[in-house]
Amino acid sequence: MMLFFLIDVVCWIILGPYPENAEGWFALLQNNRLAGLLLLSFPTLFGMMLYYLTFLGLYNILKQVNKAYASLAALFAFAGLAILLVKNTSYSMVYLSIQHAAAATEHQKALLLTAGEINITTLNTGMNLGGFLVEGAAVLFSILMLRSDLFGKKTAYLGILGHGLDFIRIIMIMIFLPEAFASILLMIGGLPQLIWLILVGRQFLNLGKRQPIV
Repeated sequence: MMLFFLIDVVCWIILGPYPENAEGWFALLQNNRLAGLLLLSFPTLFGMMLYYLTFLGLYNILKQVNKAYASLAALFAFAGLAILLVKNTSYSMVYLSIQHAAAATEHQKALLLTAGEINITTLNTGMNLGGFLVEGAAVLFSILMLRSDLFGKKTAYLGILGHGLDFIRIIMIMIFLPEAFASILLMIGGLPQLIWLILVGRQFLNLGKRQPIV
């Protein structure tokens, strides 16, 4: 998961900011399909699928601390991941760009550009809502870690810090506050999130060695 997310971050740094509109996305996908796919966060999609296993593992461990809150966090996590995967319209954007390149008339191109703008709006809405639920679940799981002997305080506080900043960032975007400031929160919270993933994964491995899997 950390590898997929790092690839996404590196691609964003190297390839530059996202296109601002459908016309920009179509031009990018037509001129450099690989760069377009990477900026559409395809690596993160694979990371999101692996997140199911992470949250399932956290639920199985932390339900011993508080089953009600662990269940609530798992519900938020699975619902958020489902929204992120279902609402992701990256493939649709690739398809529309191909159709736009093959369009014979300006009217057809204009219709496809309109469809592309709608696609972008749907993608952004789905990412914000899904991210809100996923980051909220991660914060709740990290709070439960404070009451568990199986995770260190450092892991818990890193999760609260990293995912908490991302949670606040998404709220800021949803209420239309300046996105530049929200991006700063993402940069600050990104590193604690990556370290949190490493520590959680290491603890999963340690627990797996201690007891048989049933």
